[in-house]
Amino acid sequence: MGGYRLWRDGGFAVGALLAGALADAYGLTGAVWALAVLSAAAGVVVAERTYGTHP
Repeated sequence: MGGYRLWRDGGFAVGALLAGALADAYGLTGAVWALAVLSAAAGVVVAERTYGTHP
């Protein structure tokens, strides 16, 4: 559980800093699109690496 909390809470902090840096560099719309792509990529990775146990 501690490992999960570490990555989850760290993601909140790093995500906020990344969003702010992207917004400064590319504007708010660019930052939203970049983080949407990053979130979609993370979803694809999770979908490919996890498996169901229900037949």
